[in-house]
Amino acid sequence: MELFGALVIICIASIVIMYACDSFDDAASYLGRNMAPGVRGATINAIGSSMPELFTALFLLFLFQDRDGFAAGVATTAGSAIFNSVLIPALCILAVRYRGVLRAGDAVRQKILSIQVTKKSILRDGFFLLMAEAALIWFLGYHIMTWWMGAVLLAIYGLYFLFLARGFGADADEESQEASQEAEDEEGAPPAKWKALLTLDFNQFFFGGRAYSTGSAWIVLSAATTVIGIACWQLADAVMVSAEALGVPAYFTALVFAAAATSVPDTVLSVKDALRGEYDDAISNAVGSNTFDITVGLGLPLFLYALIFGNVEVMSADQTQALRIVLFLVTCLVLGTFLLSKKVTAATAYFLLAIYLGWIVFIVYDVSTVL
Repeated sequence: MELFGALVIICIASIVIMYACDSFDDAASYLGRNMAPGVRGATINAIGSSMPELFTALFLLFLFQDRDGFAAGVATTAGSAIFNSVLIPALCILAVRYRGVLRAGDAVRQKILSIQVTKKSILRDGFFLLMAEAALIWFLGYHIMTWWMGAVLLAIYGLYFLFLARGFGADADEESQEASQEAEDEEGAPPAKWKALLTLDFNQFFFGGRAYSTGSAWIVLSAATTVIGIACWQLADAVMVSAEALGVPAYFTALVFAAAATSVPDTVLSVKDALRGEYDDAISNAVGSNTFDITVGLGLPLFLYALIFGNVEVMSADQTQALRIVLFLVTCLVLGTFLLSKKVTAATAYFLLAIYLGWIVFIVYDVSTVL
């Protein structure tokens, strides 16, 4: 019964997170409306859709002040990283292949047989993601993690953000952003207050769906962040309860349940970008989210916890060795696929789905060895 209740909470939390992140994305996109394509996906979209991983890792570590809590945070981030790197690009490709792209002024969606992603943005985002993963792999080799390790992870994201702020790897093409805004503006009439509350559409609820201003965008952003935090608090608790009910370490339930629940916003935002023809933002959101998850989502909780309570004991290197190797290899494989392919087609999507299937088999085998 406890397991069923935990699973219900996880499902509800994932739905709440999805809707709240949608409001977060709308407000954040307005605040970052002048950013170049690819940069917005790797910063505004990535940070917004990665808030669940950050809050979940914070709650898992601070509410359950032990190695299991931190291990669950690592598992949430690792599982989400695999999900983002493999499943999200595959879904984006299949969405534009079979559903089509809605462009400004078009009455129907135009189906796309292949897409092209800017190599510079893939190289930029991939380089910093691999740097972050390499640092995490190195740190997890120790039995104790300290504040300076969290500081190093945060510094990596700081360096990444500087590159993004300078527009490195981005193409200054604003047409797709303007087209997507026009397409969004043409969508149906605004919902009623009650529907806005149920769907966590804070702009509609507070401001009647009026065009954003800087002030209203920050209010919507704050409300969405608060709701995301509450949902992640319940998600973290459900992860621990489900682990006790199944008789497995929280590491495994976080790897499956929390990782999937916190990846919902990344999926929704990337697919929406892809359906608007913003392919660079769609892929950059997935890769940039992984960089944020590892550097800030784990680095910030580790940094704060170690300063307040002391060093954090982690699982032995043997317990995380396979996960670390798989995470790094999958990242290299996915990045290589996008960099070496002249065109990204449905075949690429099916190849990525096959990789994710292999990941599921790995998880099932890993859990079976514990049970």
